[in-house]
Amino acid sequence: MLKERLLRFAVPALYNRMIEIFAAYHIHPHDVQATVLKNENGYEILVRFTSDFSQLVTKQFSFEQGEVPDEEVTRFFEEAAESCKSFLIADYYKMMKR
Repeated sequence: MLKERLLRFAVPALYNRMIEIFAAYHIHPHDVQATVLKNENGYEILVRFTSDFSQLVTKQFSFEQGEVPDEEVTRFFEEAAESCKSFLIADYYKMMKR
């Protein structure tokens, strides 16, 4: 059984790229929960978000991409940030209606 680990400690280069991209979208690191599963093919990145962390995006990356994040990594985190921002805005408007 594979053990999920926090991305921040398991693969710092990927975590730093994620934080850099999410900051550009004005998303705080505490608004997301990023973990990683290491397998024989590389890293499976799992990013959860929304107020209860129920939304999930995931992607497999090679060990090389974990060391030196490339355009594919950047694109994944940009798409995740856009999705996260949409959900955060929707959650905010739901909260304001109450």
